[in-house]
Amino acid sequence: MKEALLISIVLFISCGQPQKNESVESKKVDYIFEATYLDDFKIGNPELVLKVQQMHKYLINKDYEMAASYLSDDVVFALEDGSRLEGKEKCMQFMIEGYSSIEIQDYQVAVNLAVTGDNGDEWVLLWDNANIVSKDGTSSGFNWMETFRFENGKIVTMNQFSKPRN
Repeated sequence: MKEALLISIVLFISCGQPQKNESVESKKVDYIFEATYLDDFKIGNPELVLKVQQMHKYLINKDYEMAASYLSDDVVFALEDGSRLEGKEKCMQFMIEGYSSIEIQDYQVAVNLAVTGDNGDEWVLLWDNANIVSKDGTSSGFNWMETFRFENGKIVTMNQFSKPRN
């Protein structure tokens, strides 16, 4: 399943932009379900992907001050349990408490993609996975799907979903 999804994304990206004489460029799609936020996007700024990766590297290495430098002061985290954290201080407290008691091993990125919506919003979509090792040595594998919205080069929104890996 993971391989099929990755192949689909690679094919999507590698196809590039349609030629001017292709009908895709001018074709308007009548979607069955109307999107409430974005109907259309284009590939965004790859530098934002690098920022997300750098922040993750700092979190894995427990350099919380550097990780915090990627967040706006009014950042909002929408977490996998449905809770919501607002403000850099609360979000960093949450990350410090969570990451201080574990080790992240074998961190891998399946997909990271920068997109810019038709409204100008800049997002990074990240699918990643790792083994989480607790202080007692217990290890569990997890897959995450995260989205990061940027404004002025800083993360203003982060959404996270996760599931245990088989």
